[in-house]
Amino acid sequence: MSKPHRGRIQAQGKDLEKSVSWAQDEPLSKEDALNLLDKLKKLLTSKELKARDKQIQQAKRYIENVNGGVDAIKKKAFVNVKEKTRIDIEILGGTAFVTIFLMAVLLWYFYS
Repeated sequence: MSKPHRGRIQAQGKDLEKSVSWAQDEPLSKEDALNLLDKLKKLLTSKELKARDKQIQQAKRYIENVNGGVDAIKKKAFVNVKEKTRIDIEILGGTAFVTIFLMAVLLWYFYS
């Protein structure tokens, strides 16, 4: 059985598809999402990273600015049309980008 909260963050374009994913019992926190974005950056070569720098910053701001989390199914793309590159965020199940406080409240609610 798959975990209820799952998704991925991926870099695509120009014959590239690299991604990091999550599948867990609790909603993905903003902090963990930003760590996944950093993990994805480390998978990219300097050239791949440079071509997606602006989109990575947009994805980071999107994650940081979410209020109350984002429920599945949600797909968001940050595209560089000129370079034909992008960073995608896909929330395929459950909830993502919650603050630690909200996650504690949700866990208390569902497990008490």
